[in-house]
Amino acid sequence: MKNFSLFFSVVLFVLFGCSSHPQNTRSIPDKPVNPVPVPSTFTGRIPCADCDGIDVVLNFRKDGLYQLRKTSIKGKTWDSVAEMGRWKYDRVENLIVLGEKRGALKTLTLIDKTTLRLLDVEGKKISSNKNYELHKSSVLDPFPDPVRMRGMYSRLADTGVFTECQSTIRFSVAAEKDNVRLEHAYNTTPHGQGEPLLVSLEASLIRRPAMEDDAEEEVLVVNRFLKIFPDRNCGGSQARMSLFNTTWKLVELDGKPVTLAEKQQEPYFILETKNNRMHGFSGCNRFFGTYLIKGEIFVFNRMAGTRMACMKGISLEDAFLEAMRKTEAYRIQDGILELRDRDEHILARMQAGNK
Repeated sequence: MKNFSLFFSVVLFVLFGCSSHPQNTRSIPDKPVNPVPVPSTFTGRIPCADCDGIDVVLNFRKDGLYQLRKTSIKGKTWDSVAEMGRWKYDRVENLIVLGEKRGALKTLTLIDKTTLRLLDVEGKKISSNKNYELHKSSVLDPFPDPVRMRGMYSRLADTGVFTECQSTIRFSVAAEKDNVRLEHAYNTTPHGQGEPLLVSLEASLIRRPAMEDDAEEEVLVVNRFLKIFPDRNCGGSQARMSLFNTTWKLVELDGKPVTLAEKQQEPYFILETKNNRMHGFSGCNRFFGTYLIKGEIFVFNRMAGTRMACMKGISLEDAFLEAMRKTEAYRIQDGILELRDRDEHILARMQAGNK
């Protein structure tokens, strides 16, 4: 009997002896939380120091963007400004932040699913008995007001494509209004095949019937083109070596590395942005002229130079100038400028450097 009791005790120990240790469980990550219904519109009138009030319309979109319109009312006159950006929710502090950082009329606290309260510039409750609340509207109001936007623009199959910087959401660009200036700036700025360039513009998001079926699509209508930034990305960093105002030194001709004699100066050229002028050194003489760039088309023209006699470098000069005369296209890859002919054959490679 004692032996049976001992055996039973051992079995119980084996089965339950480790039950006091915590189980090795995996934590399940929290699901993304939308503090308000999306899409939705919140409205309200808030106080104004030098006007009768400010009517606020705030849209939360499914794609994570917000639209904000503020209309200052003063008697029978009014003035509206609108903006768009990415919004985020701080679950710890129960705050909705419009844009990249907190600020006046950019930070809200969530009272409930249908009520928001605007906070001050420091994200704190405004000490006032006046109304700073926005309430969910029963009607969605995706207003088409133009807003300032920054993004990467390119053309695919004869259609403009704009990728908004904050959200990385891509929109098709309508071929109307100031789109002609946007297209012109893109086509006349050097870039690779299909390469996107950073642009700033004022534009509206408009819903229109899609090309297929009975569905609708949202397109971007350019109300005013502002600027193109050829060598920058959305973060403001330099995206690539600039073609202009850079000293491009010859390092390869027709697939062969360039070798220089002792104390021989490197051939180079510099493309000036003013009046499409260029100048350089071809190995024996200095030269100057103009250039034409349209998209990927790159042509040197009206070239002239000095006529110095030299013992070294004349053959290199002849080959370099001939490559420039045949150039009709270019590429910039990893700090190397490639001069190409009409058949995309690489005539020469130039490396960015100091003069």
